[in-house]
Amino acid sequence: MIRENELITQYTYLERHVLLGWIDEGVIAPHRDDQGYLFDRIDVSRVELCCDLHYRMGLDHASLPVILSLIDQLHDVRHHLRKLTRAVAAQPAAVQSEITRHLSEDAVTKPD
Repeated sequence: MIRENELITQYTYLERHVLLGWIDEGVIAPHRDDQGYLFDRIDVSRVELCCDLHYRMGLDHASLPVILSLIDQLHDVRHHLRKLTRAVAAQPAAVQSEITRHLSEDAVTKPD
């Protein structure tokens, strides 16, 4: 875990008031103790993503929570899809074949 000052030093273009705004908005949710904010690996990755979106891509502050929410939803979908894939792989071959057949039928009858 790193402290707020270390994080701002790491990302020289990151302004303290911007970081605190992201925290206030709930975009970043670091831990906090009596000495201030503590950022774990996931928090640092999220700050890096926010910096890329805001500073490098020019995304405004109002859009950032919406974009991050969509990214979070995609991660959740990927997680659930991985779980479903593992569940299907644990089934007998006949069940797997039947699932594959149904998926193939859906692809033929419901074009994208």
